[in-house]
Amino acid sequence: HYKTNTFIEVVVMSSRFFAQLGDSSDESSSSDSEVEAPVARAPARQYSSILEESDEEKRVVRSSKDKRFSEINETIKAIRNHKKIKDITKVQEGFTTLCQIYAKSQSVISKNGCPRAFIRCIADLETYIKEFWEDKESRSKLNKINSKALAALRQNVRKYNKEFITEIEEYNKNPESYEEVIEEDEAEDEKSDDEGIGYAPSSTKIAKKTRTTSSRGDDEDDFEDDSDDMWGDDSSDESSSDDEVPAIGYTAAYFLKRKDDDKKDKPDRKKKAPRQPAKVAASKEDEGWTTVSGTDKVTKEKPLFEDDAEITVELVNQKIAELSSVRGRRGAKRQKNIETLELLSGICVSEDLGIPILAKCMYYTCLSIFDYNPNMAVCMKVEIWVQLLATLDKLLTLLEQHREVHFNEGMPEEEENLEDPERPLTVAGSILVIMERADDEFTKLLRNLDPHGTEYVERLSDEAKLCSLILRVKAELGHRRASHEEMCRTYLREIEHLYYKVDYQAAKEDGPESSRAKMDVLCKYIYRYDSTDRIRTRAMLCHIYHHALHNRWSEGRDLMLMSHLQQSISHADIPTKILHNRTMVQLGLCAFRKGLIQHAHTTLNEIQSSQKSKELLAQGLSTQRMSERNLEQEKIEKQRQIPFHMHINLELLEYSYLTCAMLLEVPHMAAHQFDQRKKLSRTFHYQLRNAEKSPLIGPPDSMREHLVAAAKAMMKADWKTCADTLLAHKIWGLMPHANEVKEMLRRKDQGRESKDLHVYLQCLLRLYQPIGSIPNVRPDKRSNPRPDKQDDPERRAES
Repeated sequence: HYKTNTFIEVVVMSSRFFAQLGDSSDESSSSDSEVEAPVARAPARQYSSILEESDEEKRVVRSSKDKRFSEINETIKAIRNHKKIKDITKVQEGFTTLCQIYAKSQSVISKNGCPRAFIRCIADLETYIKEFWEDKESRSKLNKINSKALAALRQNVRKYNKEFITEIEEYNKNPESYEEVIEEDEAEDEKSDDEGIGYAPSSTKIAKKTRTTSSRGDDEDDFEDDSDDMWGDDSSDESSSDDEVPAIGYTAAYFLKRKDDDKKDKPDRKKKAPRQPAKVAASKEDEGWTTVSGTDKVTKEKPLFEDDAEITVELVNQKIAELSSVRGRRGAKRQKNIETLELLSGICVSEDLGIPILAKCMYYTCLSIFDYNPNMAVCMKVEIWVQLLATLDKLLTLLEQHREVHFNEGMPEEEENLEDPERPLTVAGSILVIMERADDEFTKLLRNLDPHGTEYVERLSDEAKLCSLILRVKAELGHRRASHEEMCRTYLREIEHLYYKVDYQAAKEDGPESSRAKMDVLCKYIYRYDSTDRIRTRAMLCHIYHHALHNRWSEGRDLMLMSHLQQSISHADIPTKILHNRTMVQLGLCAFRKGLIQHAHTTLNEIQSSQKSKELLAQGLSTQRMSERNLEQEKIEKQRQIPFHMHINLELLEYSYLTCAMLLEVPHMAAHQFDQRKKLSRTFHYQLRNAEKSPLIGPPDSMREHLVAAAKAMMKADWKTCADTLLAHKIWGLMPHANEVKEMLRRKDQGRESKDLHVYLQCLLRLYQPIGSIPNVRPDKRSNPRPDKQDDPERRAES
């Protein structure tokens, strides 16, 4: 009974604290007669108190600095590991996590400074991404997910590293100092991590304390084996020392890790020296040879054709089809495709394969040049543009010299004839499409250049070459009797390069070489044969613009009214609406130069009253006060901008509109002094109110100050001061026919059409009697100069 109680008691204790009773059990089992006292053991409270005391002694409390810095170091290690295996998606996730941890650690970093490991990580990551991005071969091998992650990570890292430019520059100057500090930080982090965690003893140590297997044979009882494993025998007990086995058994303090164990178990880490490349001594015999290291990849380019292959038209055509199938794919080598097609053109000339296959090689070279830039919103490089013009010029020269070869837009490639001279030699494709895309690229190129730089002027000189190519394409289409649709598209391109240019030889405008005669021929052809509304509408707007630009007001106005464009322009596309706005503005300026103030004000009022003249004319983006446009809207509006040399002067436009408003509004204000609700121009009243708020009024300087000063002089019927102030601004030098315009404005002020006299009579209307009744006045009634109260004031004003 005593043995049974002792056994149960020990099993319970061993299940909780892995305790062991020692030699008392063996001695009790040897003699039944001899009874010994039970082994003294501590109560449960004694073990719990020991556990609490050991926890208090061994427990390590880590500061917030150590916690944050350890999180940063762990994330940096994960990023390094993912970089080694080129897992860009995980690198992106690690970088996002690192940025979040850094943002949470601002309170710690503000006190202790930015960790150097963080600076080294973001600097190395930026260098890694840059090298990976430039290596097009490695980048082409990435899958779709990693490719997207690389592009996003590249943008995020470049944007994030702008905040640490100074620290990154210091790291780039002396990266070795950062390496030493980082390794010390890592060692401290590992040491602190080990101190805070208790590990169970290794299997070898447990084997020394307890004997798990016995040397008895297999014929012994299973119960005896289990008892031996649990209790141990005499030899194991005698070999164990008093230090290893405490008197009260295995307690919780025994399993806690000691600081001395780290030094025994952990080997010393030594910094590995960087691997130095072996130096090879150059000898005189090795001159002319290049030393290649073991890491360099020697890539052998695949030959265009096999050495024993017979180069034929069919073989070259297959190669062109192979290169054409790669167009637009991700990872395609665009520059190499262009070079390959140019090489094929040279092979066609050297092997004398014929003109059709040579023309096809040049045609697909132009298409590959257009595909060089995958982003349609970005203009192509200048050197690529020059290469495009040269290739297109060679293609047109080849077609002009060999009229028997022509392109057919609707023909499939299977039906083209490149060899058989008995049939018409045709190539699948359209030379008109190449010309239209080249024209669009030219507009895009000018839009993205600085208009005040010399490069803009250099590229603008290419317009003459482009116009020459358009004329040559028109001649080529006319020679092979192209359809009316293709001819209308070609004529429209020629019109769009002609309508905004001033013909300074206006005296010879009746000749066949004048711009007016050219515009009439081109536009009338489109009016007659075009079947699409867009080409006809654009041609008509360009025709009206050209009339207004050369002061042909009546022709432009009649064409605008007969076309009914004001009713149908709301259904047109946005580029056509922009052209309509430009035409209306030019028509209003033409009316102003002709002295038709009322027509000019009506035409310009819609554009100027909206306060968005820049956007409506596609000449820039104005700052919006109440609402802000997002990046997508701003990007779309920038793509609609017209080149700088086609702009209309917005300051001259505003001054002309406000001058018309002044000549109409001031007499209207004098006639309706007590009725402020009737306003012809709210913009003009706004300028007057702003001028009245100014506490100090000096001599006029800006354009609006000149206008307000002229308006105040006009209100006083001082026509001479009004005219001198209005015409003193230098903006009138930009107006075509400036002298005639100035003379017209003076005539409006002081001649028989005088507005000042009208204002004077309206202001002093009640002090005078009708002019027509003065000769009939009798001498005895001259003492009564005031008119009767029953007379109509408006009737007297008309007389």
